Amino acid sequence: VGCYYYSCQKYHVAQKHFCRATRLDPLCFEAWLAFGCSFAACDESDQALAAFRAAQRLAPAEPSALLYMGMEYVRTNHLVLAQHSLMAALPSGDPLCYHELGVAAFYQKDYTGAIPWFIKALRAVTRNPRHFVEELQNEFWEPTLLNLGHCYRKTRQFAKAIECFEKCLVLVPDNPSSLLALGLTKHLADDYDGAIELYHQALSRKPDDPVGLETLNRALEEALSVKLNISNVVASPMSQHNQSYHDQTIMSMEEDSMDMSGMS
Repeated sequence: VGCYYYSCQKYHVAQKHFCRATRLDPLCFEAWLAFGCSFAACDESDQALAAFRAAQRLAPAEPSALLYMGMEYVRTNHLVLAQHSLMAALPSGDPLCYHELGVAAFYQKDYTGAIPWFIKALRAVTRNPRHFVEELQNEFWEPTLLNLGHCYRKTRQFAKAIECFEKCLVLVPDNPSSLLALGLTKHLADDYDGAIELYHQALSRKPDDPVGLETLNRALEEALSVKLNISNVVASPMSQHNQSYHDQTIMSMEEDSMDMSGMS
């Protein structure tokens, strides 16, 4: 009954049933694990961690409790504790564990270190590991691919980032986050026309996005400058400084607006 209400996103009702299950059978590992997930869904971190610890004490050899503890630590930005729990759960080979380790590395601004974790997660769930982007069909793993695209963009591997974001839009069409991320990547790659079109598409689905509005205005101004041949002047040290400032400004605006995609 608790799982039914949880699947209906009625988490507080689910908590009552999971609580009753743990009282009827205090040694039920699955009940404590589900109890913790219902608390985590309601942003009740302390209670969630307490339930996960109870589950871990009941089944020390079961990695699921450690995995969910690590996910909760990532969500609450306790990254050192998150990595400790996730590394303990790593021998299970769960792709979700790889994903969360990638997210933890990203939050620590270790973008290069995050890329192998996301790739490992995606290769584990596709039939052809060499072409995991093309082979990915399950939309459940779209957040992992989106996060990989963010890492590629942060490391200025724009072609790979674009490939990831375009595949995300195949898996989840018209997702404003993917449209904005693809637009920002093309903007940084100086494809102003492509970026403007994507910003318009993102804003048509999320009109109140402040970063989408700001980056659209910036792209329009820069596209106009290019058409007026202002940007065709031979680059001077000052113009190179301005280009660097332009890239950093876009990246900082995106940092303020776009969070890494977690998985529940």
